[in-house]
Amino acid sequence: MNFLTDLADQAVILPAAVIIALMLALTGWTRGTFIWLAAVFGTIATIAVLKIGIAACGPVQLRDLVNSPSGHVASAAIIYGGLIGLVMRHFGAGRGLALLPAPLIASLIGFTRIELGAHNLPEVMIGGAVGCVGVFAMLLLAGAPPRRLQPAWLLGPAMLIVAIMHGYHLHGEDMIKETGQWGWLAAACGELRIADRN
Repeated sequence: MNFLTDLADQAVILPAAVIIALMLALTGWTRGTFIWLAAVFGTIATIAVLKIGIAACGPVQLRDLVNSPSGHVASAAIIYGGLIGLVMRHFGAGRGLALLPAPLIASLIGFTRIELGAHNLPEVMIGGAVGCVGVFAMLLLAGAPPRRLQPAWLLGPAMLIVAIMHGYHLHGEDMIKETGQWGWLAAACGELRIADRN
């Protein structure tokens, strides 16, 4: 379980995202590079905002308490699902078919997060939804990759980075939880709760 879940750690995901963007840029696919970076960092930012908001304002009741949506699941969906989706688009697959790997990867990583006790089902589902929306937006906005883009140029460097970085950990969750304790943010949540009661 740890081996699989570590594939989605930020220490692996962030360098992989950058190397994929670099390879896209080297092919001259400017639009694809920009959309890739926007989708990846938009997904990561969305999860960070959700985590900070929940850390400051308290858990959300969705069947079980949601304390922290899964960044691992969202990251795995956007990076691995997005990369496979781009390769599938290169070979002529439609956007709908190219989107399929993202929820499958999100489900696999989500299962590991639940089994390891890191997240519950609603937290995993939120992470998966955010990641899959990121992949959908990327596939919709980027269009089909140019013919000159060889899948090996993307897959080779990405797999090398994953192999090198696997097992390293960025402790982003701790930083996010500390960020969520900022007084002004917690105070804003308190004011919103008071306004809701009135």
